[in-house]
Amino acid sequence: LPQILFDEEVERLIEAGQRLRMGDKPDARPLLLFQLLLTTGIKKGECMAIKLTDIDLSDRNAAALYIRYDSPRRRHKERKLSLVAGFALWLHEYQAQYHPQIHLFECTPRNLEYVLRDLGFSAGVKTPVSFETLRMTCAVRDYRRGMAPESLRAKLGLSRISWEETSKKIARLAAEPL
Repeated sequence: LPQILFDEEVERLIEAGQRLRMGDKPDARPLLLFQLLLTTGIKKGECMAIKLTDIDLSDRNAAALYIRYDSPRRRHKERKLSLVAGFALWLHEYQAQYHPQIHLFECTPRNLEYVLRDLGFSAGVKTPVSFETLRMTCAVRDYRRGMAPESLRAKLGLSRISWEETSKKIARLAAEPL
């Protein structure tokens, strides 16, 4: 089974992200990235493809992210995902610090992997903090909160065939203690 983060680890990671955000050299990116992945469960490739225009902040209480695909073959995977409260603030801080022009993250995927890894070190979390870990943690948390299976499948952008295998893993992970 894939690894997921326990609730206590999630809290420690959020606290570490807040410390980095408010530190001597403020850096909103770790918290922004962590919360984005934990809330949406998006894949690494989807994260790297996010354009600033894909983020809708018109309703500050209900910020949203549009996952879009250039390829017509993948258009069926496009979806609108809710973002966590506070996302707009972190995004504005991040933009002031990093000045992205087109894409939300204008760096390499490897760079973001290091950001997540370093956040885990900073929080003292033993479980590897990665795109996949956060994707599965998001799925298990939503499952435990009672999200309908079809809604969860759509949120993760999975085909019905992929969902068959993934849903079994999510159910098994959700049955384990927090």
